[in-house]
Amino acid sequence: MFVDNVEIRVKAGNGGSGQASFRREKFLPFGGPDGGDGGKGGDIYLLADNDMEDLASFKHRTLYKAQNGGRGGKNRMHGLNAEDLVLKVPAGTIIYVKEGGRELMIADLQQKGKKTLLARGGKGGKGNVHYATATRKAPTIFQPGEEGEQRDIILKVRLLTDACIIGYPNSGKSSLIAAISAARPEVADYPFTTKAPVLGIVDDGGRKYVWAEMPAIIGGAQEGKGLGNMFLVHAEKAAVLLYLLDASSPGLSGEFMNLKKEVVLFDPKLREKKSLIAVNKIDAIEDPAALDSIKAELAGAGWPVLMVSAVERQGLGELVSSVHELISEERLKPAEEDAPEVIFRPKPVDR
Repeated sequence: MFVDNVEIRVKAGNGGSGQASFRREKFLPFGGPDGGDGGKGGDIYLLADNDMEDLASFKHRTLYKAQNGGRGGKNRMHGLNAEDLVLKVPAGTIIYVKEGGRELMIADLQQKGKKTLLARGGKGGKGNVHYATATRKAPTIFQPGEEGEQRDIILKVRLLTDACIIGYPNSGKSSLIAAISAARPEVADYPFTTKAPVLGIVDDGGRKYVWAEMPAIIGGAQEGKGLGNMFLVHAEKAAVLLYLLDASSPGLSGEFMNLKKEVVLFDPKLREKKSLIAVNKIDAIEDPAALDSIKAELAGAGWPVLMVSAVERQGLGELVSSVHELISEERLKPAEEDAPEVIFRPKPVDR
């Protein structure tokens, strides 16, 4: 099962306590303070990794703790600094921190290797060597280590796709992605065979782009009918939407309008995406005039209409080329400047 949303708690390591000790040497039995400082607690980071497909590794564990810093030692020995804890997530993961009933976005890890700090480890406490003065030569005071930060974190994956295939049940989405890529989704003659997005890399001989087959939408998906529509979050980063229709269905214009309506109800911004319409299963239509009629019926949408057969591999070259051309145009647009990463800094509290 594809897992794209989890909630976890992270606890950075506590700083090590300082030491209160005194020098005891053969010829100096009453030496001064020599307690060392404690080590720093481990930080917790998230790292984007392309080898991760989803957040399933976080599903059965909700608490992640970094190690505590070591205690200071005699002879001014500094405690051991704890190792940082690095958690790997898929590229395209968005990170939110829960604070006061709100979800505050703190990072969007779109590129492989991008790293963000989730929780900072506590500083180590000072040893008694820092508290010696002219009037207090044998201090027994030492400082405990600081508490590491604790956060409630929400992780949401947004697939980094270039094109998304959207359609009703049995429109042939799985057959199409299988025909144009190495993806091998389940293909059957019953609805909802695809339960999660299926990715495939499509190569047109000069360009390679990632296509995604979305699970089927039905009327009322916004209210949770069928598989619902929450998987459409993965269309947010796509450059192109491909609406796939079944040539044998009656009233294709109305079917398309209802399909588009469900998509826009989920997120009005998806209306602005570059889009195409592909009419699949044309091999089942024997009358060429019927195909012309279908094309004319859908022409009012204002988008390119392509006729294909995934099973017979008709029109797939033109479809791939047309989609890739739109993707190229979109990706070559001047990139918007990345929003500065939000640094979450809680209000200090008295210890």
